[in-house]
Amino acid sequence: MSLNIINLPPHLRYRTSNILLWGILPGPKEQDSDEVQRFLRILVNELLRLWRHGIIVKTTKHPHGRLVRIILVCVICDKPAAHKLGGFGSHSHTFFCTRCWIKLSEKATAAAFQQNAQVRVLIAFPPRTHEEHVKHGHQYAGCHSKTERDEFVKNFAARWSELARLPYFDICRMIIIDPMHNLLLGK
Repeated sequence: MSLNIINLPPHLRYRTSNILLWGILPGPKEQDSDEVQRFLRILVNELLRLWRHGIIVKTTKHPHGRLVRIILVCVICDKPAAHKLGGFGSHSHTFFCTRCWIKLSEKATAAAFQQNAQVRVLIAFPPRTHEEHVKHGHQYAGCHSKTERDEFVKNFAARWSELARLPYFDICRMIIIDPMHNLLLGK
């Protein structure tokens, strides 16, 4: 996982010296969604502190320092990572989309591809909302056994996400599938 400072000009933003390696998920096998959340909890704790209290940064213009608050603007990742980080059901779940309630079986239908038919699409595939997702996440967190959690995900395509603790972060809108994986590779 890496972090970028988006306040930097674009020509500086992606230089190696300005990319912060935050963490690497340990192997030897891929973590499940709940293990990813335990790892993410550490980052969210720091982001909450940096949002609420900020840090004092000294610059040549402000030699005594200036209060700087830090927020997570978005998460950009591939589809499987988006589902794990955001607390969504699997990318192969019946309700596979992180933005709306389209079913996997409806993915290749004409309604899914209609242009200039936003009202019809919104009726056919109502949008997911952050509030609803967080509510489902809290319900998931209240499940006491793996069987109960698996059944909950099967029914609601939702899990708890540590990102729900960030008061400014909308899980359904601020987790973005990167273009390389989404469009070019089709994953």
